[in-house]
Amino acid sequence: MRPCAVLLLSVIPIAAVVGAQDASSRYRQSYSSPALRGETLLENDRIVVQKFVIPPGTWEGQHTHPGNQLWVQMTDGEWTSHADRTQVSRLKAGSVGWLPPVDRPENDEGSINTGSTPIELVWVTLKPHTATASEIASMKNYQLVYPDIPGKLLLDNDQVVVQRFVVQPGAWEGVHAHPGNQLYIHVKGGTWAVRTAGKETVSESKTGSVGWYHAIPLSQQHQSGNAGNVPIDLLWVTLKQ
Repeated sequence: MRPCAVLLLSVIPIAAVVGAQDASSRYRQSYSSPALRGETLLENDRIVVQKFVIPPGTWEGQHTHPGNQLWVQMTDGEWTSHADRTQVSRLKAGSVGWLPPVDRPENDEGSINTGSTPIELVWVTLKPHTATASEIASMKNYQLVYPDIPGKLLLDNDQVVVQRFVVQPGAWEGVHAHPGNQLYIHVKGGTWAVRTAGKETVSESKTGSVGWYHAIPLSQQHQSGNAGNVPIDLLWVTLKQ
């Protein structure tokens, strides 16, 4: 990963990726540093989600990027480019960026955690997918809208939309629909009360937890509320294809 080089979150043209038959074995982040061992948090036919923890003073090592990838920094931290030690970036928890495939390790020398605390990263790797006519027809609006909670658009390109919502204690989102093919990432978790089709459940969502949502129509009267005493910080990643 090269956070220093992608802070502007610019839209990068989509590069070619390998066929779906190779997805299970190929779509993994590949760090050469022996200190970095990834944990797979979620995998389905569309994405692989992995978590890496980079200790202070650790270099990622030269590595590849196996597909179109979204990275999310889950903790505050400081990066220094391994190739150019003058490039220093201090990123906050919830920062995101986008990278196309990188097939040769020497093309990404990585960065060093030059801060005093571990940096936790979540990598979302998109698998190749050809949208069906019904999927295209159903995906008219890629952005999630909470009627009562304003969101912040973090990234929008040809592949994904990334939004951030902070739900304060006692607040409810308002009844809304989900367009489907969505990943949520809890930058900061908490206690959720969820209402769908007249039923309510309460559960704990841990910081760093992830999950996948299929489409939910507005007729389900779906919404969630923060039933705890701390703000809940939530990222929504909606796939466009």
